[in-house]
Amino acid sequence: MFVGLAAGFAVNANLKELYRGDGDAVRIGITAVSLFALANAAGRVVWGMIFDRVRSTSAIRTNLVCQAMVLLTAPALLGSQYGFWTVAVLTGFNYGGVLVIYVSSAARCWGAEKVGQVYGWLFSSNIPASLSPILAGMAFDTLHSFTVPLATLAGLLVGCAIMISLRRGTIDGDR
Repeated sequence: MFVGLAAGFAVNANLKELYRGDGDAVRIGITAVSLFALANAAGRVVWGMIFDRVRSTSAIRTNLVCQAMVLLTAPALLGSQYGFWTVAVLTGFNYGGVLVIYVSSAARCWGAEKVGQVYGWLFSSNIPASLSPILAGMAFDTLHSFTVPLATLAGLLVGCAIMISLRRGTIDGDR
């Protein structure tokens, strides 16, 4: 959950700096924040529907890989207003999924009655993830680009997707 949250936080908190195109940057940025929020809400619903139809590991892995693909293509898209908005929508959508699929996985794994006991520990991944926007911003200040932080987050997302695949039996309950 940490890496999925970190990716969403890094993009959302740095939306203003991510846009590299021309035009009314304030209007474009405000629109991007709104699109991120709307996509976040839609992502919770759609990823919840996906989760209800597949194994936990399939939903988690797909979410991680989708977000990694968005982050890897983001540098090519951030120079135009519509590309920037596309990145905001897709990262918001996948971030919304993070907020649904992990708690739903906990319910599948330990039972709905235990979610209250487990969720606090699961949600504590917000603490280290909250450092990602700061670290991404520091990298931007040094490199004048978000390519390296976005690629690093994408690599972490893919690495986590691989780890999820390796632990599929345990996570899905096929011990």
